[in-house]
Order: sequence, then C-alpha cells, then structure tokens
Amino acid sequence: MADSKFNDAVTKLNTPFDVYKLDCRNMISNADAFKLREALLTMTFKKKSCDLYSFSQSPDFIRSTRLRKPKEVEQFLILLKIIKNKIATYLKRNFNNTISVSCSKYDRGDYLLCHDDRVDDRSVAFIYYLNYDWLPEWGGTLDVYSVDDTSSATEIIGNINPDFNSMIFFPVEKYTYHQVAENISTFPRISINGWFHSDELSWVMYDQPVKIQSQIFTPHPVSYERCNNISRKCIEGIFEEPLFREAIKETFKKDGFIMCEGFFKHKMVDYLSNHVFNNALNWKIRGPLNKRHYKYLELQDLPESILSVVNLLKTERMFQFFQDCTGLRFIAVNIEVQRWHGGHYMVSGGNDGLDGYNILSVYLFFSQCFGKMSDTNKDDLHYVFEVKNTLTPKFACKPQHNTIFMVNRDSNMNSHVKYCKIVDGHAWTVVVANYVIRNNFDCRLVLPRARVN
Repeated sequence: MADSKFNDAVTKLNTPFDVYKLDCRNMISNADAFKLREALLTMTFKKKSCDLYSFSQSPDFIRSTRLRKPKEVEQFLILLKIIKNKIATYLKRNFNNTISVSCSKYDRGDYLLCHDDRVDDRSVAFIYYLNYDWLPEWGGTLDVYSVDDTSSATEIIGNINPDFNSMIFFPVEKYTYHQVAENISTFPRISINGWFHSDELSWVMYDQPVKIQSQIFTPHPVSYERCNNISRKCIEGIFEEPLFREAIKETFKKDGFIMCEGFFKHKMVDYLSNHVFNNALNWKIRGPLNKRHYKYLELQDLPESILSVVNLLKTERMFQFFQDCTGLRFIAVNIEVQRWHGGHYMVSGGNDGLDGYNILSVYLFFSQCFGKMSDTNKDDLHYVFEVKNTLTPKFACKPQHNTIFMVNRDSNMNSHVKYCKIVDGHAWTVVVANYVIRNNFDCRLVLPRARVN
C-alpha cells in the first residue's frame, strides 16, 4: 500500500538513470542526525585504496556480528529496515533479507571513481548523508554519467551534493555509472551507504567491447643515416653504447622493468616541453570514463617536434634499440602522446586494448612534472603493474622528469594509473609506446603497410 507521507518526501532527480532523493527529516531529526554523525566518528575506520578508490570505511554494520556499535547506529539500523520496506513498495521491488551497510569517510584527497555497482545480488543502492552545510566546491559530490550505445560511461551530466540528513537511492542497472568526486576540502565527508539485495535482478553481467586505442605500426625502414641524425639530436650518447645497453638488459631480465634517467638531451627536453605546453594544442579526452580518463593528441595534431620523436619510435632502428635493451623481439608498436593532471586515472584492465598480449610498454616522460612526488607515499607511485585478478602490485613507478621506463607487461598482467589527486597538483606529459612481442603476436591485429620515408 502506498505511503503518501513517504512518497511526498521523495524527489526523482533529473539524471540519465533513475535516482531518487529522500528527505529524512520526518524520520530522523537533525539533532539526532548530528548525534549519529558524532557516534560514527568514534568508530574504527580502515583505509581502503586500490585502482578504483581511496577512502576509509567501517566494518559492515549488519554482517560484522561482533562489531560493537553505538546506540545511535543501532537505532539507525532499525530505521533503515523500515526505509527498505518503503523503498521496496515505492519502486515495486522484491528484496531478500540481506542488507549491506557501512559508514564511509572521505578525507581530503579521497575519491571513488566511475563504476556501476553491479556485484553479486545488489538491487538498490543507498547513501545517507551526514555532512552539514556541505558546499559543492568542496568536491565530494555524487556524480552521475551518461552512457553510449555500448553502455560505457561518456560524461558527467549530474552532480548531487551530499546534503545533510538526506538519502539518495537508485536501482542498480548496467548503465548506472556514478562516482564520488574527490574531497578537496579539509572536512571529512561522512555517509552511511550500502545496498538492498534481491533474488530477482534486473541486470546481467556482460563483456564490453575492447578496441585498440591508437594505430598499430610495423617497423618503418627509414634510412640509417636519417635515423642517426634524429637520434643524435634527441638521445643522450650513452644509450648508444653496447655495454650500457647490455647493462640495461641484465637489470630488465632480472626485474622485468627498468627506469633510466636522462634519456633525452637537455636541449631537446626544453625544446619538446616548449611545444607540448602550447595552449593551441588540440588535446582530447580519452575514455570511456568507466575505464580511463586522460588527455591525448591525435597523431595528425602533434607539433613537428613531438612528431619527430613518435616517428623515431616507429623505425627499425628503435625496434633494434629496445631489442638490445630487453632481449625481446617485436613485430609492431602503437604510440600515444598523453597528458595527465588532477582528476585523471586509468583503472586496472582499462588500458589500451592490448590486454592478453605480451607487450613491452615504454614510457617517455619528457616534460616537467609539477607537484612534488613522494618516494615513500604509495599514492605517488602512479603506474602500477600487477598479476591479473590479484590486485597485488609486482612493481610500480612514478613519473620523473626526462626518464625512460620500460616494463615487460605480459599477457597475465594488468596495469593501472593511480588517480591523480587535484589536491596534489601533479601533472606530466608522456609518450607511451607499446611494442608487441613477436613470439606472442596474434594475427587478429590488423596492421597498416609501412611507408618508406
């Protein structure tokens, strides 16, 4: 039977999927909500961090049977079961007996990136906010995304402020992409959140199409003399020394990766940096946003100086250089010029469409990195490589000025770029070249014919 009082307290928001806002003041007074917030802050939180999020969370209030909960939390859980029944009637849903519920605390710099909540038997998500007079400019908004015809997130088209003593709820579907924007304030953002579960799900898991993000090139047979002239202008002479390449290979074979400083000559670094920071460059956003978010340049939009480096990486000479430094042989390469700054990320498995192949990934950090990066803070190790399905890093690196980073990214490895926090002010430009290893090449890749320059 419809509850008119409850229905009057619910507002359907203007969002790309069904999102509802419940004014809870008739169920819990603001004074009691303040007491609940203070009680929650006395509890123990555990910091959680991975490719997708960074925030602190309490244990599950219902499933953690030995958890000692303040009486204010116990009282809220009684109310939550009443709200659950009212939402079930309102949405005409059948829930089972399971409720997942915990408290999340987002401190300065914390975030939860774009995702859709499709896990297990989750049916309806809810978030109850306990942030008094929270300002939208502090971040921490619940952002909702539009989707394309492949059900991939395309852009943020709604920002929901975490208003005090209100609850947001929405059915979990295959297109319900949302995020918690980074908290850029000095105040903790507190919410009680979770899911009502059901045995009658309206969504199914599915595989999204994966495509290679940039062109694949076979080695270009450019004349040795021309390559030599370009390389002498660009690259420090020590990298031409056979003994130095052999030393690189020994370390690479032992560790699976290596970072070398001073790859480009200083004059070349300054020259490239001046061009790549030109405001007239046509940077574009690389998505979909449920997998990655950074800026890139189309090859036809590259300044001549950057294009010369990209073209050099396509040549037989550079294929041989990386063979000498790694002991591996390659058949093709794809290259992308990327720009990273606050708000950018790439989640695990969302990299470049080359998952399942054995790849040598080469990163050329050739423009100045802004913001001080820590040698001890793991959040500053932005490039992380891990065995699939483990979330256990094998190795990681941070962008450093004028370095080359080479990593053997085999077919059983995922990689991600940790979220670049707005509050940290980090920014860098990188040329990423992925060389496909010959003995694992899959002919499903369609390669363009090389042009002789």
